[in-house]
Amino acid sequence: MTGFVGGALDAATLDACAAELHHEDWYESATRSTGRFGVSVLHHGARDPKGCTVWEDGSRVGAIYGAVTNLDELALDADGLFDRLFEDPHALLPELDGSFLVVGVDGDDERVVLASDKLGTRQCFYVAGEPFAFGTEVGALTTLLDDPQVDERAISDLLMIGHVWGDKTLVRGVKFLPSGSVLDYRADTGREIESYWHHTFEQSPDDSYLDDLTAAYQDVIADMADTIDGDIGLWLSGGLDSRSMAGELSRYHDLTTYTYDSNPANGSNLELAAKVSEVLGLENRRVPVESNALVDSLDKSVQLTSGMVGLSTFVNLANVFNIEDMPDVLIEGCGQGGMMGDGIGRAAVEGSKSPEAALYRAKHRIDVDDARRLLRTEFDPMTTYREEVRKSDQPDLYSTAMDCYYRNYFPRCDFASNPIAESQAGTRVPFSDTEFLRAVTRMPLSHRVGSIPFTNGKIPAGTAYPKVELVRRLDGRLADIPYERTKVPPARPMWQHAAGFVVGTSVDRIRERLVGDVHTYGGRSTIGDWYRTNRALRERIDDLLDSACERPYFDADEIRRLQREELTGEAEHMSAISGIITGELWVRKYIDREGRGVGEGAASATEAEDAPQPAD
Repeated sequence: MTGFVGGALDAATLDACAAELHHEDWYESATRSTGRFGVSVLHHGARDPKGCTVWEDGSRVGAIYGAVTNLDELALDADGLFDRLFEDPHALLPELDGSFLVVGVDGDDERVVLASDKLGTRQCFYVAGEPFAFGTEVGALTTLLDDPQVDERAISDLLMIGHVWGDKTLVRGVKFLPSGSVLDYRADTGREIESYWHHTFEQSPDDSYLDDLTAAYQDVIADMADTIDGDIGLWLSGGLDSRSMAGELSRYHDLTTYTYDSNPANGSNLELAAKVSEVLGLENRRVPVESNALVDSLDKSVQLTSGMVGLSTFVNLANVFNIEDMPDVLIEGCGQGGMMGDGIGRAAVEGSKSPEAALYRAKHRIDVDDARRLLRTEFDPMTTYREEVRKSDQPDLYSTAMDCYYRNYFPRCDFASNPIAESQAGTRVPFSDTEFLRAVTRMPLSHRVGSIPFTNGKIPAGTAYPKVELVRRLDGRLADIPYERTKVPPARPMWQHAAGFVVGTSVDRIRERLVGDVHTYGGRSTIGDWYRTNRALRERIDDLLDSACERPYFDADEIRRLQREELTGEAEHMSAISGIITGELWVRKYIDREGRGVGEGAASATEAEDAPQPAD
């Protein structure tokens, strides 16, 4: 994908690491070296000229991967930004809005400053030992390790949660740079990582925060629009988040909307997205969803996500490879739903005695007991939640759970799939903005999605009030178009959305069982159907399950049971299987180094230390 790799690496090692990054023919590249350090950047060039900035000033070099949206407001150009970054990163970074990673290297001072935005919308990783190195794909850094070993804690996360939390990656010795953090490396003292941004969750006593939230939403879309030149595409479903974004973004740019029949695959998204596009005067194109295309894109999707997002999570985003006439920049509303009240619902908080229990209730892919049966490790799957809770300094259960959610779910799940789209077009995420975050984190618990009475919190009450209210406030025309999930327009009262979700889902489940022509919430998975009907996909998945059975951290008999029951349709296990095969594919390529000798690729950590360094 577009991105970068760098560190205290000689020219040959830097080039070898950069060669490990996903690459497309149209990418442009820039390599800058100073002293013992270098940075190599891949970007979309003229297709997205505002999506990457490469900077150089004497012995200092740097790059902004992404776009800072408020440079004019701060009276900063690239020179001013990097001057302040070196002078006092903790003073500068809280002021910056936008979706970006920024890296600055001072060759004379032998110093590197590396920072993520407030939400971690773009992922960055670093080698925990020597040589000091960093990059946007874990695979490129793994080649620097002499004897890479699987981090079984990350395997546990991937299996139970569906993605990886904390600073873990699938390989020991390579770590994730947390959101809202700055890494300051100096040759004489090593690296220091500190947070420069801390979320607060002081609940508003009434609806007044929605005024600020609506205004902030309009502002961040306008700011994002100002960073884009060229053709724009937007993923549009029958939901609320993408239609809100379509309505606001279309005020500033002509755009094309893209829709696929999935999530759920019952045709409703196609129909409703067409209606939204018609109201806004936008072209809507249907993108095919094909099992054969998944076979073709599986390996590169896993590489782009560094193996840390399960197949069932990223499968829809892989439809980007099915788009004809790719726009220069492709936008989606990812993350908006969770911030607007979905994700962690009221039942998860109110029905839990601890933040970790609330996080588990709200965010897990498979039951913890199922995960324990599948795993043969000393690491208990619940440990991840406990570790993240201990990192939080929030004052109560709700705030702590939300803090962990913002620090983990958004950067390590919602935005962790973005590299798939970024590999084909420029991307933007508008929500890493000070005023927007201050407004949305004031949302009271009472406004988060509720649940249907007497269901023990297991059946959500359709959707969250702020999601619906935002559409009402932004554009009354869009509020009159039914919402796919609840079957009623946003203009209707919330009780109708709850009733519509229950009735609509029940009807779809009956149709799913009797006719089998649709998929719905809580029903059969599309990937499971493809596994049973597409021989090429089944053989690929079975091959990965076969080798996973040989791993010491999995119970082979339990994997075989899931495989057998999924194939016969006796039970639905694709959430677990997705985590197993995603991790296995990545481990085979980058830890087993399947298909190449250990000496191929970049120099190892030891070799890099011993290699001659360019003169200062």
